[in-house]
Amino acid sequence: MHYLSSLLLPIALFFSSLTSAFSGDFELSDITVSSPCQADPKSTASTYIEFNFFDQDTPEVGSTHCCVEWAVGQQPPTTWTNTCDNSTFGVLVQSWNGVDNMSLQLSHQYIDNSVGQYPYNVLTKFSKFSLAYPSTQYYDCDVSKAECQSSAVIIALVTQAVA
Repeated sequence: MHYLSSLLLPIALFFSSLTSAFSGDFELSDITVSSPCQADPKSTASTYIEFNFFDQDTPEVGSTHCCVEWAVGQQPPTTWTNTCDNSTFGVLVQSWNGVDNMSLQLSHQYIDNSVGQYPYNVLTKFSKFSLAYPSTQYYDCDVSKAECQSSAVIIALVTQAVA
């Protein structure tokens, strides 16, 4: 019995430290979404989603600016590449139905030595996040101009974490 409990204790401690390592959510601020061709079919300006992205678990990293942009008549990019100034953060547009209705997948990968040695200390968090006007609090749209902005920090709940 002692042997079994000596095996289970390190496993329990590992998962306990993982739980604390993944305790925070993501904060999005200064969100701007614009799709000029949605308001004016003759527009040649690109559609874009931009915001500042902050992970509550890594305050020492600070926030990073993210932007996903695509040309008129195209669909949003299907890769995470170069979507944020800090490459440990990423944004993927999962669905796009206009400035007033979209789904994003957000990610952040970072090192946390409190959970163990490499490769166990490489943590990745994900959030499936929807922006919809008028149902998302603090997300305001001028649909006639096809432009939306946030008026406060919006929390994106972390839905998955991997170590």
